[in-house]
Amino acid sequence: MEPQINKVCFIFFGFSNYFGFFLMLSAAKSMMKGVAATSTVLFCDITPQLIVKIVLPFIQDQIKDMVYIIILVALSTTGYILASFSYENMYLGLGGVVLTSAATGIGDVFLCGYSTRFSTKAIGLYMSGTGLASLFSSLLFALLVDVLNCNPKYVIYSFLALPFLLLECFMISSEFHSPGQQNESKVLGQTGYEVLSDNSMYTEQTPVESTNASIKDKLRALLKSSYLFTLTLLAITAQYAINQSINPVIEFPNTIWSGKYFTFSQVAGNLGAFLGKSSLSCFTCPRFLILLPASIVLLHFIFYSCEAVFHFINQFWLLLCFGVFYGFANGTTKTQSFFWVQIEQKEEHKKFAVSFITFISTFAAFIASLIGFWYEGFLESQKRW
Repeated sequence: MEPQINKVCFIFFGFSNYFGFFLMLSAAKSMMKGVAATSTVLFCDITPQLIVKIVLPFIQDQIKDMVYIIILVALSTTGYILASFSYENMYLGLGGVVLTSAATGIGDVFLCGYSTRFSTKAIGLYMSGTGLASLFSSLLFALLVDVLNCNPKYVIYSFLALPFLLLECFMISSEFHSPGQQNESKVLGQTGYEVLSDNSMYTEQTPVESTNASIKDKLRALLKSSYLFTLTLLAITAQYAINQSINPVIEFPNTIWSGKYFTFSQVAGNLGAFLGKSSLSCFTCPRFLILLPASIVLLHFIFYSCEAVFHFINQFWLLLCFGVFYGFANGTTKTQSFFWVQIEQKEEHKKFAVSFITFISTFAAFIASLIGFWYEGFLESQKRW
């Protein structure tokens, strides 16, 4: 059984690593001030991550753990400081977004790889932490800036301590007291695995396999999880396209919610994402059924596109409820896919495969940012209200 201290640490790993990333997305519309597309912030928040996740998996075993943490904390802290100046100098602020993104990418590759030294519950707890980060970053920004009218510069400043929380959690987590994943082995069943009701796996003692697989073998092993990679790519692309390209177009003019839908839509979507990313603590979705939540996200992309053009739903809170629903579907798709990648990959391929699915997640957001440069303007031009 995973020690409680490790469970808490992995929740805070996800929370502190992704808080800055989601905070920048919540502040995107106000940072751009109508000068550029909202997707500009998404592009700057994703591209450095994408580059990091292309390069780092091939050299991650050659870098010491503490070096990762020191670089991550330094980049993240500097990023927060620069991003706070976005309301005075947009380009300086975007530089802060870039640094925060690079820190998140480094942290994601390292921490997902680090989780393979623990039980499979670790990756679920890490995902729950990222869900908490998305929820609290958007919620706090909405309350402090849109409701209490606080200066956004000082709101961003106030989170400077978070990178050091990650450092502290790394120092107190211990893989030596974890049961690990060596005994979570394959048994008969339609998917190749049988999952118990408490989300543990039927186990049997198996020898530890060599971790010296070649790059060619690791790349070939990815084909086994291609179904999960594809669903993750489609769901996350649709989710970010909704959040950063469609939601900025939707407004409720002449109401008390005028100009506030974008920020609150981030809260709604991130609430659903948190619930979805916490799903692994409650149930394990059969591998083949992950197609269902992924399809729900894609259908919501079509639904929200129609809403942006025709504005057929005039209820602010009803639209936010739909946001919670697609957020939940997206979070479930991502977390369950991460879980099954860890289960179905051999020990010597597992760390590389987990790094690859984090790359897929970032690549999906990158695609959404490119789509957004065109799609946001297109929807604005097609408005029928």
